[in-house]
Amino acid sequence: MAGDNLLKNWAIWVDGVGKAGNAKEYTPPVLEQNTFDFQAGDMDMSIPVDDGMAALESSFTMFGFDATLLPLFGLIPGSRTSVSVRSTYTDLSGNAYDVVEELGGMITKIERDTQDTGSQRDKGMKVTMKLDYYKVVRAGVVLVEIDPINHVRKLGGVDVLEGIRAAMQLF
Repeated sequence: MAGDNLLKNWAIWVDGVGKAGNAKEYTPPVLEQNTFDFQAGDMDMSIPVDDGMAALESSFTMFGFDATLLPLFGLIPGSRTSVSVRSTYTDLSGNAYDVVEELGGMITKIERDTQDTGSQRDKGMKVTMKLDYYKVVRAGVVLVEIDPINHVRKLGGVDVLEGIRAAMQLF
């Protein structure tokens, strides 16, 4: 049915601190599969073969100046920045469900908007993160979990790296 998945509202938490009311924009990571083309001598054409995933990157923008974000910039030994984005989606009947995204990684860029002579009310601070963890849960069901450090890539409840982990005895 048309209109079954309409974004209603969203909020962001950075290292456990709620930023509701301050978040301006959020760009989720792009899930991209790296492939290479394989063609054996007896094959009429090449076929795509899984060659891992492309690096994950995400960004969000906060209104104004957020002093709590600056100390999280870069590599902090023994630590990583965690971000949680909670969104509400509705259908045309008004039924609502949640989507929760968990992101972990390193803040690699902080860009502040240009300060000029016009209105400053919409100025913000854009934060870019390179991720080492990403998870998407909809209405309590895990749809995606990417954890390269622990060799996990779950898609729709199927861990596509489980057999590789077992063969390499990585438990």
